[in-house]
Amino acid sequence: MNKLLFKKLLLAGVLTASTSILPVAAIATEAPVKYDLISTDDATKGIIPITLYFGKIVSIDFTDVGEYITYIAPSDKSQFAFNSDLPVETQEAQSIYLLPIEKIDFQRTYQTSHPNLIVKTINGLGESKQYNFLASFSSKAMVSTGIKIVPPLKPTPFDSPKIRVSAGQTINADAVERGLKIAIAKQFVKSDDPVVNKVRNFVFMLRNGHNVNEAIAHTGINPSVVESLGEIYIDYSHY
Repeated sequence: MNKLLFKKLLLAGVLTASTSILPVAAIATEAPVKYDLISTDDATKGIIPITLYFGKIVSIDFTDVGEYITYIAPSDKSQFAFNSDLPVETQEAQSIYLLPIEKIDFQRTYQTSHPNLIVKTINGLGESKQYNFLASFSSKAMVSTGIKIVPPLKPTPFDSPKIRVSAGQTINADAVERGLKIAIAKQFVKSDDPVVNKVRNFVFMLRNGHNVNEAIAHTGINPSVVESLGEIYIDYSHY
């Protein structure tokens, strides 16, 4: 697959073009905006991209994992404001709310187009975790209400569902995930592109018992994007 075709398909996924091949629930203009689901295992392994939309509030929520926020540290306070549902000092806060603001010039501080946010939590057993979020800003239509940290589901005894791509070959969730990593490494897509979180959510759902149609409907991802990532994995796995 050539680079130009992949970019075209990726753009189609972001703008939800080619809607004739999508289930009704997956069409962006009709489907409700949902959270990006990140399991605790995945969330604590590396940095987590989150998109902030101008004029909109997004949230980071730890309710499903029973964790309480003990510390919040933004690297650059000049571009977004944040608050929690309860004071952090009480160790009862479970959600953080982020809102982009007009840039403020803080003297003797460095500003960045992608500030990060470190959050520490504690659960009922006294176990502490640290999460690192990397923010990007968008003036486009809101496609995610934020991030919901969820517990890792028990792995099923079966392989993730198979997806048929061109030339009659099939791929699974692992191939889609590896195809995404290759696409980012080759700069076919930026790591902070909204479609990246859609792909990660799609893979997460496949690995945890959902079928392909359910994963497509929930994430709103264009099937062409999934197929393209699978083909990229197939193409580059031979090298």
